[in-house]
Formats: sequence, C-alpha cells, structure tokens
Amino acid sequence: MKRIMLSTALAMAIAMPAAAKDKPPVFVETASIPDKPVFAFNPAKAYVLLRTEVATPLLLMKVPTAEDQSVYDKLRAGALDEARRKYAKKLASYNQSVALATKTSGMRVPEKPVEPTEANFEFTPFGMMASVSVGPMYRFAKSKASSTYLQELTPGTYRVYGTLVAVPGAAAAGSCYCMGSVAFDVKAGEITDLGVIMAGEPFVRVSGDSSAPVDLSGQKLFQAAPAGMAIDPRIAGQTITAARYKPVGKLPNYFGVTITRMPEMPGIFRYDRDKIVDLTGQ
Repeated sequence: MKRIMLSTALAMAIAMPAAAKDKPPVFVETASIPDKPVFAFNPAKAYVLLRTEVATPLLLMKVPTAEDQSVYDKLRAGALDEARRKYAKKLASYNQSVALATKTSGMRVPEKPVEPTEANFEFTPFGMMASVSVGPMYRFAKSKASSTYLQELTPGTYRVYGTLVAVPGAAAAGSCYCMGSVAFDVKAGEITDLGVIMAGEPFVRVSGDSSAPVDLSGQKLFQAAPAGMAIDPRIAGQTITAARYKPVGKLPNYFGVTITRMPEMPGIFRYDRDKIVDLTGQ
C-alpha cells in the first residue's frame, strides 16, 4: 500500500482557527511508491524519480500557482481575523484587570496583549503546507550500490528545499539550501528524473571566503546516472523526462536547521559570492 501524505494537513495545525481545521485545503497530494512487483501508474499524477548512492532525505516545496496563492491568502486572512477576535477579548480582560488594579492595592497587572497585524501575524508558510518528502525510507528499489525512490505528487513546480527530514511534532534534522537552490517542473502522466545523488567528497571552504556556506553533505547532487545504473524495468515503459532545473532565490530557514546552498550546476547556475547567477537563459 502506498504511503500517502496530505502535506497541507501536517502543517495547518500550527496556525489555523478551529473552524477552518474541519476541511483544510490540500495543496499537494503525495505518495511514496513501494517496492512491489507491479506499479499502478496514475496518468493524472506526476512522478519524480531519484537515485542515490547513499540513502538520502530530500525535501521539496511546491511553488504556489495563482489559484494556490489565492486560497492561501484567504486562509491566512481568516486566521488573522480569528486572531483579532481573540485579541479583542484578551484586551477587554486586560482593561478590566487594569481598572481593578487601580482600586486594589498590590494587585498584579497582567501583560498587555499584542495586537495582531499584517506585519506581525505568524502563519504557517505556504511551502510548509505544500512539502514533499522523498526518502530516505520507502525505497522503490535498492541494491548494494544505490537506492531508487519513486514519488507520486501533484503536478506543478517544486523547489529543492534541502536534504532534511521534517517530521510533525519532532525536530527537523539535516540542512536547507536556503542560500541557493533549484526548481523544476513535473507534469501529469510523466516521470521526472531528478538524476543521481552521489556520495562525493567532503567539501572544504576556500580559506578567507566567508561568503560561501559550507556544504555539509559533501554529496554531488543530481548528477547524470553512471554506466550500469539502469532505469527500473517496472517504469521503463513510461514517459521519463530529465528534470530541467532552474535557479531560484533564497528561502527562510523554516525548520531551524543548518543553512547551506546547493553546489554550482554547469549550465544551470553559478555563484558570484552570495549572488545566484542564472546560466539557463530562461
């Protein structure tokens, strides 16, 4: 049976009014495809294929479409309205306490509540509501030399957020590509091949160049598959397209993990100190 994850619901509990929790919008439906003799391909879904020399967690975040953004904006606005209603009750209670304290010697006045505004209101970011975890468990195929992951997900554009594991209710582990990463498109009825994550060698920062974050993983990301690493025969008959990567900007460190950035990719992007230089011509 597929491991199904409704990514929205996992993050929504962080900052949603109770009424809205009944039917939260689902921005991404995703499932890890297990190692079974038969693969039931769903032409309405998109798929990503990832092969690694070592078991690796990869976190993707969907880039919102115009429709996604509209739904998210309404969701956030509703949560802000609810927060303001609660603030009004807290303020009334505070004012009563202040009035009573003027008549009661030694009475402690509670801290004044902070009014929620557009600027200070904290709400779950869209990316956390529309994330996809690929690996390190639930492999589609494995051998002594590599692991293969096949992930079903909602068609769209996804950013590679980092090599990390984010489990609801637990501290995230790994690192985020918050200082530079790539995005790619996935289409319904197709398998997008992300390439191979190879073990690589430990990265050593150039002495004195403090603008370059350390690549903690030391891995070579999304390399062309080496000779002998063939496509699994269970999916060989499907439309498999190599991912067309494009550089994307920086993202906040949502999970409080170590910050790093993706290594430069020839023909895709390079760095000019901390600036990302697009080499795709798109």
